[in-house]
Amino acid sequence: MNSSPPPTASEPGYYDLLKKANVAPLWRIPGTTDPEPSVPEVPYVWHWADLEPLLHQATEVMELGVDEADRRALNAHNPTRAFGTTHTLVAGYQLVLPGETAPAHRHSPGAIRFMLAGTGYTTVEGEPVLMEPGDLVLTPAETWHDHRHPGAEPMVWLDGLDVPFVKQMRANFYEDHPSGGLQPLHRPDGYSTARYGAGFTPVADRPARPHSPIMNYTWGAALAALDALAAEGPDPHDGVRIEYTNPLTGGHVLPTMACYLARLPEPTAPQRHVSSSVFCVARGSGHSIVGGRRLEWSHRDFFAVPAWTWYEHVPDPGTDTILFEMSDIALLEPFGLERKEKRT
Repeated sequence: MNSSPPPTASEPGYYDLLKKANVAPLWRIPGTTDPEPSVPEVPYVWHWADLEPLLHQATEVMELGVDEADRRALNAHNPTRAFGTTHTLVAGYQLVLPGETAPAHRHSPGAIRFMLAGTGYTTVEGEPVLMEPGDLVLTPAETWHDHRHPGAEPMVWLDGLDVPFVKQMRANFYEDHPSGGLQPLHRPDGYSTARYGAGFTPVADRPARPHSPIMNYTWGAALAALDALAAEGPDPHDGVRIEYTNPLTGGHVLPTMACYLARLPEPTAPQRHVSSSVFCVARGSGHSIVGGRRLEWSHRDFFAVPAWTWYEHVPDPGTDTILFEMSDIALLEPFGLERKEKRT
C-alpha cells in the first residue's frame, strides 16, 4: 500500500500538522532562550488619599456580612493585569466599621494584615488577635479567621495575599465556617505570642508547621528592633531592615510570603531581584525610582515593585521614614530561583 511521504519541515503544511497534533516546535516558541525575565507588570503606587474615600463609599453600597459580601476590601490590580498587584501577590485596603463583624472563613491562600488605622480584632483559629496601627497579623492558609470591631473608629488595614500564585497552581480552595457567622473563642487574647514569642517552644509543638505560630507581631516590638539596630548603620541598599520571622524555624512567616520593615535614614542604592514586592509606607514620606518611574508616596500609600525591576528609595529630608514590605521571595528560595543584582 502506497502512502505519501511526510511533509518536510520547510513546507508550511508541516506546521499545520503540528498545530493539529497539539504540539509546538521549540524553535518557534518565543522567550525560551531569553537572557533574562520578560516582566509585563509595571511599577505603580496606590495613594491612601485617593482610595480611602472610595473605601468609605463602599459602606453605602454593601453591608458587611450580607449575602456573599463578607469582606469590604478594595484589591489593587497592576495596570497590566486583570487581577493581582504583582504576578504572585495581591494587596489592598480593607475596612470594618465600629460594631461590625466579618464572618469566619478559611482558604488555601495565605494572608497577612498590616494595620493602618483604628483598633479591633482578627480571630485566628479561636484566638482573638488584637490589631493596632503598625501591627502585622497573620492568617495562614487554611486557618479559620474572622474580624470583629468593638472600637469607636473605623478599622483599616492593608491586606496581602498570595492568591495569584495559588490560582496559577490550581490550588485555590475556600470554605465558610459551619456556624455561618463568627467562630467560637477557645484561646485567650495574646495566646500565640505568650506561647512562642519568648524563644522557647513546647516540645509537643514540633516539628514546625509551615507557617509562623505567632499571629501578631506588634508595632512596638518591631520599632524597638529597628531602634536596636540603629547604631550599626544602614545597609546601602536596604536601610536599617529587619524581617518578621517564624520563631520555630528562623525562616519566613509564611511559606509563600516574607515580611520586612525598613527604616530609611538616607537614600538607598539601586537593586533588583527576581522576587516581587509590595511596599507600604508605615511612617514618613518620599519617593522611589522603580523601573525608571518616579513613584511619590506618603503615610499609608503602597506601591508595587515587579520582578527583576531596578528600584531605589529616597526618603524626604527630615522625616523618619519606615517602609513595610511583603515579598514572594519565599516562593523562589526553595528552588534556587532567587537572584539579586546591586549597584553602588
